[in-house]
Amino acid sequence: MKAEVMAKNRRTSDEGVPPSVLVVILNWNGWEETLAAVDFVLRLDYLNLRVLVIDNGSTDGSTERLRTIRDDRVELLELPENRGYTGGCNEGFKRALAAGTDYVWLLNNDVVVEDKGTLSSLVALAESDPKIGLVSPRIAELGEEGRLVYCGGVFSVDPFIWEATHDPDEARRWAREYPNAGLAWGTALLVKASVIREIGMLDERFFAYREDDDYSCRSSLAGYRNLVDESSIIRHPNKSAEPNPFAMKPYWWYYMTRNECLLWRKHLGMIRALRPLRGPLSRTLRYIRRCSEKRDATDAMLAGLWHGWINRGGPYRPEYRMPRLLAVAIRKYALMTVRTS
Repeated sequence: MKAEVMAKNRRTSDEGVPPSVLVVILNWNGWEETLAAVDFVLRLDYLNLRVLVIDNGSTDGSTERLRTIRDDRVELLELPENRGYTGGCNEGFKRALAAGTDYVWLLNNDVVVEDKGTLSSLVALAESDPKIGLVSPRIAELGEEGRLVYCGGVFSVDPFIWEATHDPDEARRWAREYPNAGLAWGTALLVKASVIREIGMLDERFFAYREDDDYSCRSSLAGYRNLVDESSIIRHPNKSAEPNPFAMKPYWWYYMTRNECLLWRKHLGMIRALRPLRGPLSRTLRYIRRCSEKRDATDAMLAGLWHGWINRGGPYRPEYRMPRLLAVAIRKYALMTVRTS
């Protein structure tokens, strides 16, 4: 399969210039990882790409480091404040549309791209059908084992299904059963420019996390198919809370809890969202039990749950709180279930 994809890209190059791609890499206080990501991209074999590094109001001296990049294909855009993943990437979308670019590749700055043919493969798959809107590679963990953590998923509002899998066979089955409800993760997401023109930018209310679920749903509703390229694998650090919830920052708890609620409120409305909202509520109760001594984290979880329910987006603030009486009742219930279980 990989050889066929690469051959298609070479044929495109022989016939003319391949589709243009703007690779957007967002930096926020992580210049070392960003420099590595830029290096990975510049080693790719794709013939028609440019790189836009967007610094999201970093305070660690990132801009000085990033200005040392010396390659005509790389541009640095410095934002005066942290606009979040959504706001930063939207600046990349705007640049791409203004320049008439064919694709945008949103690439997390902590991604490792080892195969030089990765982008060629993604573009070839996207070019195979004008109704393919979003394409993601498979994603594996960093480390020696390199276990697959994402091979595909499905996001459907009717019927209600939201699942992702690391099992290739399960991903293929879902792709057959739900061809018009594919879920593409934003870790290394190739976006067709026609999709951006039709459905618009990322929803900046999410700020960070779950914006890719929302964008996948919007792409599907517009009649596009979202696919995972089985020929491409990138590697990415595992940032799940399961191994060590105490390592997660309060803002992470806030965004992950709030944005799942926002997602369902947006696509299902208040009444229909009650069913899937049981998910973030049960997880919040579980993590309150596990992290009961880490008050800043549990405060952030509860604030995220509340803000998601009242449909409030935007950036996290450490002073955010759920209304006191409601927070006390939820904490008491969470801890009571521990004693009675």
